[in-house]
Order: sequence, then structure tokens, then C-alpha cells
Amino acid sequence: MPDMKDDGVTPIALVDADNATPPEVSPPEQQAAADFDGGLDLFPKRTWLHRASYPPRLSINGLLIGLLCLLLLVVIGFVPVSLPSPLNIGRTVSSYSQLTPMQYTFQIPLALFMAAFLGPFMGTGVILLFLVLGLFFFPVFANGGGWHYLSEPGFGYLLGTFFAASILSKTFHKAFQKRDKMSRSLKLLATALAGVALLHGIGLIYLVALSVTGQLSWAELPGRALRLSIETAPYDFVVTFVFLCLVRQFRLALWLVLY
Repeated sequence: MPDMKDDGVTPIALVDADNATPPEVSPPEQQAAADFDGGLDLFPKRTWLHRASYPPRLSINGLLIGLLCLLLLVVIGFVPVSLPSPLNIGRTVSSYSQLTPMQYTFQIPLALFMAAFLGPFMGTGVILLFLVLGLFFFPVFANGGGWHYLSEPGFGYLLGTFFAASILSKTFHKAFQKRDKMSRSLKLLATALAGVALLHGIGLIYLVALSVTGQLSWAELPGRALRLSIETAPYDFVVTFVFLCLVRQFRLALWLVLY
């Protein structure tokens, strides 16, 4: 056999593919490869559903939707619905007509829904604008408006709605974060419960303050608290929870307008 060395041919070294060491890549080349891979990523981590978990940014379209929400909030306050009072629990009745009815509006759950839907700036701004309109310009509240409405027992609940909506609008997106073992439904349930509890807590404190200042007699206080909190709080909680479950769906329905 002829000798390979005599022909001037350099022998080729065989490399074991299993034990081969990958070539070193410089940091700039690594960054370029990462950018290239990101450009071909057809399924990014921040999907449209994930984006809908966060409130929309401030925009002209968002402000127009906020004005529509404000109009809806005013109208819904003048459309009471007759529902059976929770105080009927434990009573023995033979028909539905024997249950004591109560007049209920969806204004409080709707206000909390708007705060979660529109976010900290636009959502809270709608509630604040509603209060300003009622106190300074138009009688948009259920029993009128103007400065004298500050002495109304129900104003404390409007004030509580503003504070509850302000906090809810800033913390609502946390219900969709997977940082603990609590399910999303339980987080939304806790969020609704906390918002309604804060709202009614401020309303009850306002009632006591009116009694202390002599604008509401102490004899009327239990009846007012019963009608404004004990009767309505269960409905506020249930309806608010249902509304909060629909926030992302409404954002997706208005995706092209809000995002």
C-alpha cells in the first residue's frame, strides 16, 4: 500500500460526535441569535388573553368609552329592580308574593366593574366625575344632587364606592397572576368581597358620623343601616363577583378600540 505521508496529504482526524464540545459563541453572536429566534416566535408569551388581564392605556377611544360608562352609571341609578329582601331568610311563606320586596339598583356593582374594566386612571376618573356632577351640576344621584346631598345617608355609600373602585382598579389584575396556589375564581371572589366590604364599611361609618353631628337621629340609624347595608350587601357581593368575571371578556370584545 502506498504511504499517505509520502503523497503530501495530511491525515484527517476523526471526531467523536457524542463527546464533541460545541464551539464557543461570543456574546454579540448570542444576542443576534436570540433576536432572530424572537422574530420567528409565532406564539409569544404575552398573548392577547394575557394582555386583556391588564387595564387599557389612556387613549381617546378609552375616554369615549369612559363617557359612555358614565352615562350608563347615571341611567342605571334610576332603574330600580324589585327583589326579595335577604331579611326573608328563615321566614315561612307559602308563595313568592308573600316575601318582603326591596328596591335594588345595580349602580354599585356596575361602578366596581367599570373601575376594574377601565383601570386606575379612566375607571376611577369615571366614578369621580359622577360624584362631581352630582354635587355641583346635575341631580344624577338617586335622590337628587347638590351640596345638601352630603347630609343624605346614602352619600356615604357613594363615597365608599369611590374608594373601593380606586383600590380595585389598581389590584384587579393580580387576580390573574399565578403566584400562589389560589385559583382565579377564588381570587375574584375575594376581590369582590373585599371591595363590597370596604364600600359598606365606609357607608356605615358615614351613617354614624351623621348621627354624631345631629343630621341623622340615633333612632333612625338602625333602620338606615338595615336598609342600606344588610339588605343590599349580599346582592352587591354576588353581582359584583359576576361582573368581575366578565371584565376580560368585555376587554376582548372591545380589543380593537381599547388596545
